Amino acid sequence: MADPQLFAIHELDPQVAESASATPGEIATLELLHRPTEAYQLDVHGFASGPVSVEEASCTDQARMRLPSGDADYVISLPVRGAVLAMYRGKELDLRPGQAVVFRPPAEAVMTTADDFDVLVVRVDAAALEDALEGQLGYPVRRPLPLAPTLDLDSAGGRGWATLLRYLLGAAVPGGPLANPMIAEPLQDALLAWLLQAIDHPYREALDASVRSWGPRAVRRCVDTIEAFPQRPLTTAGLAADAGMNVRVLQQCWRRHHDMTPMGYLRGVRLACAHRDLQEHAPGETTVSATAFNWGFARPARFTTRYTRRYGLPPHQTLRGPAYA
Repeated sequence: MADPQLFAIHELDPQVAESASATPGEIATLELLHRPTEAYQLDVHGFASGPVSVEEASCTDQARMRLPSGDADYVISLPVRGAVLAMYRGKELDLRPGQAVVFRPPAEAVMTTADDFDVLVVRVDAAALEDALEGQLGYPVRRPLPLAPTLDLDSAGGRGWATLLRYLLGAAVPGGPLANPMIAEPLQDALLAWLLQAIDHPYREALDASVRSWGPRAVRRCVDTIEAFPQRPLTTAGLAADAGMNVRVLQQCWRRHHDMTPMGYLRGVRLACAHRDLQEHAPGETTVSATAFNWGFARPARFTTRYTRRYGLPPHQTLRGPAYA
């Protein structure tokens, strides 16, 4: 998810808004269904990067949203405010907040909204999602993956996935977390993994089935990779592929031999790297926030908490030097 394409529209002129919504990069096009009100306003923001695109559109007036046909994408629509009527493959789907509709490739659909609506639209490359599932299971899966037509956002998995989507949208700002591959690529990995856990498909039970744990050699290989290359955008899926096993087996091995996840161990190594950088720089040469960001910590406050717990003093004191410790 490095170098994301960001887009944002804030428009009070309905004619301009309709043409702007068709700008390349946006996921959906919009057209009004009645004479616009005097208070008309359209807001669209989102990002496109790698196999994932996320867009939020809100408008004061009822509209028709068209999702262009995509032979290689799953498209998921989540009403945030107001009802949505989706037409897909000759069927009507009546949606309200708390539900999501899933369009399988080719994902051409039309959605009719109520007045004063807010809708999230997510596009996921089909091959990327199917690759992620194969990485979890360790064997080939059916393509295209027959996802359930709806997703319950009130379930534990649905809430987790929707929360991550919200974070990604908030992070889609110039110079923000999505611009740093060390942060963005694990988030992409997590987004696909959460979706596979949240939605029904033929392999859901297999994802929950127990797996055997291997010896410590595979974990040692991952440890060597993490300690040698902490600056790389490492992901659990990538580490599992490098170790020659599926993601679920790797995670079980880590729980057995280290009582933590691979990403938890990676955060610890990167925390030590940030500690070293703060020791080696003087105030004015860097900042705590910049150091945290450079080592893949998207939230400075969380970084400070972890740092203080581990080193017994806040990071700004390390940066100022021993005299202030």
